[in-house]
Amino acid sequence: MKHDPETNVLMIDDDENDALLVRHMLGKMPDSRCKFRWAGSYEQGLKALGELDWDLCLVDYQLGARTGVEIVTESRARGIECPFLLLTGAGNRNIDLQAMRAGVRGYLEKNRLCPLDLERAIRYAIGCRPDSPPPSSALRFVPSEVFEWLKAGFAAKTPFVAIAMMLDREAVLRNHLSSRHIDHISSDVEGMVRARISTGESVFRITEGNLLLVSTTQGTREARQFLAHLLAEPLALTGDDRTRTVSLPAIVRRSIFSSDGYLGPGPLAADLDAFFACNQPLPIPTFKNL
Repeated sequence: MKHDPETNVLMIDDDENDALLVRHMLGKMPDSRCKFRWAGSYEQGLKALGELDWDLCLVDYQLGARTGVEIVTESRARGIECPFLLLTGAGNRNIDLQAMRAGVRGYLEKNRLCPLDLERAIRYAIGCRPDSPPPSSALRFVPSEVFEWLKAGFAAKTPFVAIAMMLDREAVLRNHLSSRHIDHISSDVEGMVRARISTGESVFRITEGNLLLVSTTQGTREARQFLAHLLAEPLALTGDDRTRTVSLPAIVRRSIFSSDGYLGPGPLAADLDAFFACNQPLPIPTFKNL
């Protein structure tokens, strides 16, 4: 546990007996100086989370018709950054994956819970709490305006897709294209994308040659069709009085990220960041002849 005079712990669970048991376990911990509070419902838990800068929140997975993972997601959308530990009646891989995507720090089964395991999980969760600003500060390639768009999209609970595109620089080298041709391709592809957007869609230039289209009007199927039509036409390149065509699918990497597969903006932004991280600039030689 941390060395502050008190550790503020909130537990959100609709079973009072479980809350009493956890309170008892907290009292058994070595050097425990916990200030414990119990919230007995989803709504009470969200309200309590906004009232104090909690050091830790223990949240039950099943809260009536809602879940503890939903609480974590809603809290993150509201800017609440305290660490969460998820409690559940039985182990389940699907729940574990949901919790991981939402950013939960740990996953504990109630029927196996003991003071030692609880103390270890709490110590780890609090010790790993970042002192840094919100998650967007950890992103290297996704700009802040994209992260804000993602946050707003999840807060509005409107399904959306994010279509990520970037020039594959290794493929560009294999096709003997110069930096001048890369600029030309980047400009043309961006123009093609912007010409096709409609209301409810936004285009962000991540870096040169890297684009992100976010859309509330397309689903995953429509996004695949959009990409197929966009990249279907070969692009003509002219140089040294010669013209050649380049197949865009061969040099443009693309991926579709659906909001339905994520529980909050942080994990989605992290996956987008990892996608664009694969396209670090490489030295592009200038070829005299195509």
